[in-house]
Amino acid sequence: LRSLKMTSMELLSRPPPRRKIGVASMDTRNIPVLGEEDLEGAGGLDQMRENRGGPSHLMHSNQQSIFEGCSSSFNGGIGISLTEPVEEKIVIEEEREPPVFTSRCPNVTSLALPKVRRFPEDEENSPNDLLRRVFEPLKDLRILDLSYWTRMEDLRCVHPLHLTTLILFDVPDLYRTIDSIITLTELRFLDLSQSSRDTGLYPRPVTALHKLVTNLKHLTCLDISSTNLAAQPSPKDWPVKPDMHQGNVRSDIVGLRFLSKPLDFIGLFNCENASHFGEIPAKHISGDANEDQVIMALQMYKDRAGLLQSVLNESYQLYRFGNSNPLVRHTEALHLVLNAMQNHLEDSTLQIAGSASLFYIIRKVAMNRDTKKRVVSALLSGMETHMEEQVMVRNCCLSLCQFEIPQEILFDYSRLAILLVTVLQHHNADNLTQRIVVFLLNSMACHVEGDQKVQVGSFGAIEMILDQIRRKLATNMCDDVMEVGWSFLWNITDETPVNCERFLKADGLLLFHKCFDAFRNERELVRNMMGLIGNIAEVDGLRSQLMNDDYVKIFSALLDLVEDSIEISYNSAGVLAHMVSDGEEAWSGLTVRREQVMASVVKATEAWRLDTRRFINYRSFRPILRLLPLWHAYASQHWAVWALANLTTTDGAKYCAYVTDEGGIPLLQELVTDPRTTEPVRCLAKMVLDNIESWRTLSERERMGDSDLMVDSMELMDTS
Repeated sequence: LRSLKMTSMELLSRPPPRRKIGVASMDTRNIPVLGEEDLEGAGGLDQMRENRGGPSHLMHSNQQSIFEGCSSSFNGGIGISLTEPVEEKIVIEEEREPPVFTSRCPNVTSLALPKVRRFPEDEENSPNDLLRRVFEPLKDLRILDLSYWTRMEDLRCVHPLHLTTLILFDVPDLYRTIDSIITLTELRFLDLSQSSRDTGLYPRPVTALHKLVTNLKHLTCLDISSTNLAAQPSPKDWPVKPDMHQGNVRSDIVGLRFLSKPLDFIGLFNCENASHFGEIPAKHISGDANEDQVIMALQMYKDRAGLLQSVLNESYQLYRFGNSNPLVRHTEALHLVLNAMQNHLEDSTLQIAGSASLFYIIRKVAMNRDTKKRVVSALLSGMETHMEEQVMVRNCCLSLCQFEIPQEILFDYSRLAILLVTVLQHHNADNLTQRIVVFLLNSMACHVEGDQKVQVGSFGAIEMILDQIRRKLATNMCDDVMEVGWSFLWNITDETPVNCERFLKADGLLLFHKCFDAFRNERELVRNMMGLIGNIAEVDGLRSQLMNDDYVKIFSALLDLVEDSIEISYNSAGVLAHMVSDGEEAWSGLTVRREQVMASVVKATEAWRLDTRRFINYRSFRPILRLLPLWHAYASQHWAVWALANLTTTDGAKYCAYVTDEGGIPLLQELVTDPRTTEPVRCLAKMVLDNIESWRTLSERERMGDSDLMVDSMELMDTS
């Protein structure tokens, strides 16, 4: 065994003194103790006497002698009276000190003893005495890590050692140890860094640093981060009487001028402005002056959460505000920050700093798929672990907005959906976080299949969004949260009946009515709400819940709303087209006449321009195609065939295939030939069929052109 790391001192500390044999380990004065006399009268004892074959009176008469005999045999023949104190007759065994654990591995050259836990005996025992015993068997020890020890005294225990590396990270009051450290003349790597400046203050810092570099001639790496060792001299801190401007190396840090040669590395992070000095005698520097120094700090302090959190703060400042020099190492920084967040997941302040830094770094990195997954996973883990930290949650959500949603988060779709719903529950008072989360949820509901929409609905997203909308309504505020919230509900219910049912069970229709009454002039909001109502109208088993005079009057009034676009009018007509398709009987409970509604739908449809380009994305025409053969509902036919004519005219390359693949052609042909079809509907049906024929012809030409190109290419390649 050459390398050993121990995070518990229990194996190294002296064991507690052994108890003397025969002496109770507790105070028996306050607890009940059974004696010989208590045995009398025990039924079980009498039975035992009988079973052994001897009369009970014999046992009784010989009882005292039996106990005395047992006592005598247990004490090496020494007779002990039961009436005498036991302690006086005990022979105390001489206590021996057990061998220290390191005696079992004397060939260890690297020993790490970070003090991650404190023990009660720490206050009583001298660390020097303990460490002296630990080091004594290790004649070949070269590397020693004593990080986090809270009490080190003068460190005289290292005097016999021949160390080349000594790490004393986060050990306070190291000014007491300087005289011991300088005896380690073979030292090459010395780490005196701290997490906080409070524990890294030296009474005479220049003198201390000068003493170190002049005695440790082989030193190549020195870390004095978060200390005042790089301070300028003062009248009471002037280690050399002659001109201190002389020395062996050029250095703006006075204490380093008598280095025998420049260092390979020096840690100057959080040393006031020392890392900004022009003359620093080291090839590599960890600090906060430029990108190279911050990257070096991220590398050097990756395992030190306290110091690393400060470095991540500097990384955030650097990549947000820039530097006098161009920043070119974003990719390195990204992976270092990711490693920091993954390795210190439970540290909330570090996670906040890391997520803020990530936000600005990922803007400048062309990430591959694996890196994107790493970033998303790190953000989700941080948000999941620190859900109560509002800043953390906001940072993560803002960073996620820089990804293509949902495409780039599909690998962890469910997890993100659950987290976003949880965020809405925990942070409903923060308007910015609300806006971001609702935006993300809406993006997640777009362009995904029904199963994923059902998943999102099952996590309570619909109910949570409705709650957000109610809060906005209560304050009479129609903002992004309300608009995008209704957009989310529109998307999440599209061709997903189970989510439509969730919306209805959560009193969504009542909320729709209230929002319309309050914000009927907010066109974007009304468009989104009517898109959602259209999804409900497509579900046969749920459509009856729309059969209400108030709702029908709202839908009918919106038919004429075509100021900026036809979307609101189109969605309203679609809702009514599905409602009238259920026949006259379904309208028996309403005062509004079905025939009047159908006439209004046809009138609105005839007013729309067929070449109007739409801001809508159909994934199926099945709900529309089902209306085509309904001659008892001519308004339903009219709206449906107009929709097909419009979409195959403005975007035939996409939508003509929908009609053919979903069985629309025979339905359209029947409309053309059936005498019951109205003339406007027949004309529109012919137009759709013509559009499909043109699309097929164009597609065939393109295929033929591709085939010709392939033949030409093969002929050019055939040179035999």
